[in-house]
Amino acid sequence: MLRPRPLPHQTKDDVLPASPYPRTVSGDELPAGAGAGPALPVRGTPPQRVVFHLGPTNSGKTHDALAALAAAGSGTYAAPLRQLAHEAYARLSAQLPPGTVGLSTGEEQIDPTAPVLCCTVEKAPPRGGLLVLDEAHWVTDPDRGHTWARLLLTGEYREIRVISAAEARPVLEPLVADVADVEVVRHERLSRLDVLRAPVRTSGVRPRTLVVAFSRKAVYATAAVLEAVRPGRTGVLYGALPPATRRQVIDRFTRGELDVLVTTDVIGHGINVPAATVLFAETTKFDGVERRPLRTWEAAQIAGRAGRYLLTGHGTVGVLAGVPGLRPDAALVAAGAAVARGTVASDLPRRTPRLRPELDDLGALAPADLPEALARWARWARTATRHEAVTGDDVSGLVERVEALLPLLEGPVGESTDLETVWRLVTLPVDFEPPRRTRWLTLARAALLHGAGYRVPPQTVLPALPRRGPVEDLEQAAAAARDAATLLRSFPGVAGLTAGDAARLEQRCAARITELLPGAITAAGPGRCADCGVPVAPRFPTCRACAARGSRRGTPVRRGAAPARRREDAGRRRSGRTDAPRRATPRRAGRG
Repeated sequence: MLRPRPLPHQTKDDVLPASPYPRTVSGDELPAGAGAGPALPVRGTPPQRVVFHLGPTNSGKTHDALAALAAAGSGTYAAPLRQLAHEAYARLSAQLPPGTVGLSTGEEQIDPTAPVLCCTVEKAPPRGGLLVLDEAHWVTDPDRGHTWARLLLTGEYREIRVISAAEARPVLEPLVADVADVEVVRHERLSRLDVLRAPVRTSGVRPRTLVVAFSRKAVYATAAVLEAVRPGRTGVLYGALPPATRRQVIDRFTRGELDVLVTTDVIGHGINVPAATVLFAETTKFDGVERRPLRTWEAAQIAGRAGRYLLTGHGTVGVLAGVPGLRPDAALVAAGAAVARGTVASDLPRRTPRLRPELDDLGALAPADLPEALARWARWARTATRHEAVTGDDVSGLVERVEALLPLLEGPVGESTDLETVWRLVTLPVDFEPPRRTRWLTLARAALLHGAGYRVPPQTVLPALPRRGPVEDLEQAAAAARDAATLLRSFPGVAGLTAGDAARLEQRCAARITELLPGAITAAGPGRCADCGVPVAPRFPTCRACAARGSRRGTPVRRGAAPARRREDAGRRRSGRTDAPRRATPRRAGRG
């Protein structure tokens, strides 16, 4: 935790408990030579040893680090994804005696007190014997990187093994600067990776091929084209699928029941499958802000899935032609393959690792203090980290959550809710981005009402299983069940439910999705203009020509607007109706 150091003329008791800052001003205003200022988080006992396993994909980094963990017989493996934690859990369970290995993720726990724990990074304990930290280049991630930074900076482990791309070493090494014994092990790719000279047509896709697209719509459109060539032998993999369904799809591909797996870039985060070929159906993605070309770093993480050592022999990478509206860049793919081979450096972003505050860092006494306390911490952290290897995290998202909760804390609910409860809700790992923001607020309100003694209807927290409807409805229900399980692990008993109730609903959704996926692929079809039927990119419901014609007729039609909305507008124009009511602008959840 960030702590203030008392000024020389102060005693410890002189530092006001309401604020852990020398004053509500920057450190630059402190007396010169006073030795005062904020303190970065420190660990009481540094690791005896840190080993960096650096190298490209498919170079044996994780294999060697897990071998060290198995030999130690106790410790922690931490990774960014549930799937990676599951893979390590399965691998180590096969090597070690029963009861030795446990699993802990945001969704499930299996013997979490076992000597060896495989977990997501957020679940890693703060201390232990050996820590294996996989995919450590995630430390630069703007959303979750603060977890890696704090674990490396403050984790009290006897030994830490850091698995990462070599390009991340400059941002990782300063986080363990207090360790005397640091070893760097460089790994080389273990299998050959060739680039195909010509695009592959959909009819020429071979078994054991991963085809990559970057949205759910693009995945289904691509899979539908390939399914027509290989009926029943094409699968899909993307982030919205429940974890159980994803594991089943990967298992089917691994067993050879599927020839082709069409996937998003979720496959690039260290997931191992026996793929001989990786084909890019597109090379642009929407990153939450804009649609942009892939970085060579991102292309390399995906291309490196081809040619897994001891599974498929050498690998090939290229581009797929023949999916309407998708035009991959072969030169970008070739550049990514060069990075995956380890022959050139990537463009991995060199973001400074960030620290996020904990409640004790803020000096708040009541929930209403939190917005100002967070803003004050951000100003203080900027000063504290000015010449350090880390910087303060952006706390605006935390402030938004607090401000969304404060209106709910009036009357009896506020009287029965303490500061720690509010902070646990603010930091609850449920997506706060629209449209999921409303879901987070609903769950937080349910927890507050339950804590105040009010009855909360179960359907408020846990939706019913959709009886009919498309796969997408079941995916949304499964996501709602995962969010409910996250809440119920921190606040058991809300609405009379347990995390097990939520897990069972998710399992039922996953089973139903698995049944429906083949039909959903067949029914998807390639992207076509809703007005004239010409092929278009899956993300667009209309072609440029039809969008332009609609604009020239006097009503601007944004490309990508809902087809039903466009048809409604066209009908009004033909009938001369101009008195249609304006749509109300929805208010942001929690803004009063």
